[in-house]
Amino acid sequence: MKTDDLIDALAAGLEPAKPAMPSPFLLAAAAVAAVAAVGLFLGFRPDLGQALQGPIPWLKGIYTAALAGTGIWLAIRLGRPGVDPRPAVFALLAVVAAAGLWGLIEMSLTSPEQRMDDWLGGTWTICGRNIVLVSAFAAPFVFLSARKLAPTRPATAGLALGLATGGLAATAYGLLHCGEATAAFVATWYTLGIAAAGLIGAAVGRFALRW
Repeated sequence: MKTDDLIDALAAGLEPAKPAMPSPFLLAAAAVAAVAAVGLFLGFRPDLGQALQGPIPWLKGIYTAALAGTGIWLAIRLGRPGVDPRPAVFALLAVVAAAGLWGLIEMSLTSPEQRMDDWLGGTWTICGRNIVLVSAFAAPFVFLSARKLAPTRPATAGLALGLATGGLAATAYGLLHCGEATAAFVATWYTLGIAAAGLIGAAVGRFALRW
């Protein structure tokens, strides 16, 4: 058999490899871990059933879940050598910008004497810390879900996974525990908590995602 014929025979049954994706089962486990952490360490809000009938928790959840989703998308793109991560970066920044604009519009419609109270709420000093706490329980599952990815910039990929983890944690926290209701609060303090989780993820990813 000629060399060319041998190569053709070996290649005949090959199919393109499917791009690596994070494990959906481990991402679901991360969400469950976040919910469990809220329940065990922070407690569910006593008026949870009534609160979930209104729009505020769900609006908060849309924002934080969007950050989680774009963080995962960014991690996927960073985990495929040669793939441009900029579309995911732009999407992530657009989500944050939309929340910031929402908060600014809300503040512009609020009386000056009420603005500071609405911005700080009653839990601004602990909001970010709580999000990071919940993130700590979800993070192992999020990072394990990405073990098939091959990032060439592990710290940046870790940042993306940390943001995704923070988004998941903030979604559980906002839906189940936190009673803050203003867009300015969410756009500021939730975002800072998620960003802190992202920075921790970058530090972890520098070592955990190295290959």
